[in-house]
Formats: sequence, structure tokens, C-alpha cells
Amino acid sequence: MTQRTEQLVLDYLSDVGLALHGRVTAKERTAYLTSLRARIDERRRAADADDVDTVRGILRGFGAPGHLVEEELTGKALDLEDDEMIPAKPRHADRPPPPWRGGPSQGILSLLEGPGQTEMRMDGRTTRKPGVTRNGLLLFRYRAPEAMALAMFVLCGVWWDAAFVWVLGAVLVVLSQVWNTLDKWVGAGLPILACVLGMVLWDGDAKFIDVYIQQALPATGVPALGIASLACVFYLFPKAARSARAADRAGTASDYS
Repeated sequence: MTQRTEQLVLDYLSDVGLALHGRVTAKERTAYLTSLRARIDERRRAADADDVDTVRGILRGFGAPGHLVEEELTGKALDLEDDEMIPAKPRHADRPPPPWRGGPSQGILSLLEGPGQTEMRMDGRTTRKPGVTRNGLLLFRYRAPEAMALAMFVLCGVWWDAAFVWVLGAVLVVLSQVWNTLDKWVGAGLPILACVLGMVLWDGDAKFIDVYIQQALPATGVPALGIASLACVFYLFPKAARSARAADRAGTASDYS
């Protein structure tokens, strides 16, 4: 098992999960993905090798994620000839391209864009992910509540006097249909925890608790809240951007159907 082959499997399972979203319950989706992962691993163990080409062939055997979900939900086998079958890419294309040709970004932008700048398609091609600006535009177009929440978090991080808008952003995070429970706990809980910790570490002098809060909150609590909010943006942005890109791909596919 290599990182490349494991990433292929994880990307495939992610696409299947997106195809299942809204059609089954979260518990059913988790159970199905667990079962599908076990079936994939069983075929990998039975294969003579576990390289990229072998794993890609195994995943092709299961079919495109959308077709696989349709077959499981409807019980009707789909004609693979109707799918867009793309010839396998040449071997030299397995090498990640440089950043100026769509390869992985370096530095702080790579944190915003996720694990890489390119996505490996099941048909063997690589497609370039949009950059931060394009991701932001897609986010505001397809996932406006999540975009507003992240914008409020950024505002709190760069302008501490606007820390009160964090409450609105946290509400949007909690109500989001994109982020899971863990994401919501991080997005809403980490800034609060940082704020409390910042107030505890305040080295000022106050005899009464109300005076202590009044002085410690603006001195160290709000700055800690702002810094933690920016950290949450780095954590939440990649998943929201990925969801927006998936919605954009679905809309583009429907335009040509």
C-alpha cells in the first residue's frame, strides 16, 4: 500500500459519499462506505500487485461513483458503454506536474487549497483544481452560508473590534449542511476555548470577577478569539471549497445532459 494508491481509494470513496448525500441517511451512508471499502481492500489483497494501475483497474471494476450509487439504490445495472470512457493516461503522466502547470502549490496557499492542486480522475486523467480566488467565488455561489461564516471569522481575525460578528458566524457553522459534527465543534468551540484561555492568562490585576472579565476580555480574550477564528478558517475552508466544486461540476454536467 502506497500513499498514491491509498489516495485513489479515498478519493473514490469520497465521490461515492457525495453521490449518496441526500439520498440515504448518514448512518446508512457510513455503513455502505465501510462495506465498499472492505470490498475494495479484498480485491486489492487478491491482486498480484498494489500499484496505481492495479488499484485504478479495481476501482474501474466497481464503476463510476454515480453509476455505482444508482445501481445500489435502484437495483438496475447501468450500461457502462453510455459512460464517458477515457483512455488510460500514459505512464509519464503519473508524475505530479509542477505548480505552474497545475501541480501542488507550496507555502500557505497549499493549506487553503487542500492536499494538492490536482485531482486524480477515475478515468486516468488529472484535472486542475481552481485556486483560492476561484474556490472563494464558487463558495459564495453554491455555499453562501458557509462563505458568510468564513468571511465573518476572517473579519474577527483581522479586526478585533468586530469580534461580535463571530457569534453570527458560529451560528452559520452550526447550521451548516456541509461540515460534519467534528467540524462544527472545531468551528464553534475552538474560538471560545481560546478566548477563555486568553482571559485566564491575562496578567492584569482585578479584585472582583466582573472587573476581571471587563478588563481581560478586550485585552487578551478577544485577540485569542480572533486568532482561533483564523485557524478555523484554514480548517473549514478546504471541505467547503470541495463541496462547492462538486456542486459546480454537477451543475456543469446537467447543462450538457
